[in-house]
Amino acid sequence: MRLLLHFRAILCTALLALPVHRAAAAEAGVGISDLQAAMRALGFLDSLPHDGTLFVGVVYGASVQDGKAAATEIVGELNSMEGPNSKVLHAEAIPLEGLSLAQGRLDVLFLLPGSSSTASTVGDFIRRRHIISISNDPACLGAGCCVLMVRTTGTVEIVLDTALADSVGARFSTVFAMMVKRK
Repeated sequence: MRLLLHFRAILCTALLALPVHRAAAAEAGVGISDLQAAMRALGFLDSLPHDGTLFVGVVYGASVQDGKAAATEIVGELNSMEGPNSKVLHAEAIPLEGLSLAQGRLDVLFLLPGSSSTASTVGDFIRRRHIISISNDPACLGAGCCVLMVRTTGTVEIVLDTALADSVGARFSTVFAMMVKRK
């Protein structure tokens, strides 16, 4: 029990120590601190691919005003940061409407706000391809299309959808799963 409390304190300290920068893609409501916290949370994913590159699709709704511009900015931010466990990040923007046509390797989908409007499309895609989805938008939890919701609003909030994680084959460390909120 004491070890668990010690680990919880370390995890919270590490996530709260994220630097707060100006908001990337402010119109989309995604800040650099959200992206950093999401990548750190992925470091607790036991089923994370073991090679040196993590492929991230940044999913945006083409109907969302400036969605493509926001996704492009976030892709740039992700490609310039270090991924979980020192992995290289390779991000690309993917329109929500073209998600089912996405080819190539994808390990993670980062869903921009508004992506949950067609939750069944996202849910079907991640289940079929066994891809983890992550967002800073709480609406994705209610829609059942993101495995992790990670957002920073002064504090770091992480919610794990355990049923969706199981359905995509995502296995997080036991301690991490005990430390975060679960849906």
